[in-house]
Amino acid sequence: MKLTSVGMGAQRGAVLIVSLVFMLILTVVCAASMQSATLQERMAGNAKDVNMAFQAAEAALREAEQLLSAVSLATFNGSNGLYLSCANPNDTKPACAEPAWSDPTSSGWFALNNAVPNVSKQPEYIIEELSVSDPNAPLVSDQPVQSISFYRVTARGFGASDRSMVVLSTTFRRGES
Repeated sequence: MKLTSVGMGAQRGAVLIVSLVFMLILTVVCAASMQSATLQERMAGNAKDVNMAFQAAEAALREAEQLLSAVSLATFNGSNGLYLSCANPNDTKPACAEPAWSDPTSSGWFALNNAVPNVSKQPEYIIEELSVSDPNAPLVSDQPVQSISFYRVTARGFGASDRSMVVLSTTFRRGES
């Protein structure tokens, strides 16, 4: 049996080129999968942060509803987190001025009494009194139209970072006494 050997001149280095191309493809695939994993991790962290802010805002809404369920309420004068809602935009009553709570740095919000852990800032809420005429009330001459009071509660909650904020709003009507 005769053995033949291939001389060095007959080899062209195809294996080297194929393996380098293969390594390049593997590097690109690995880099893309790492980038995808990092993005998914950031999205999961953001979702957790927004969920914390949502839960904090929900806690503020529940506390505001407890406050509204109390026997008596403080005066809605715009200086204590309790605001009157004004139907007429040209109304000059002090309670109808530009609300202080629209400023994010305002102290015109109620801060939550029970601290929520692991948030960048404690949740806050405001309560606006809304009055509408009672459609079921009898109309009596020389008497003012009877009105029903509703309360719009707006709460804002913050997540673990100061970049996430959730604002929730609900309408509440006090029970008849």
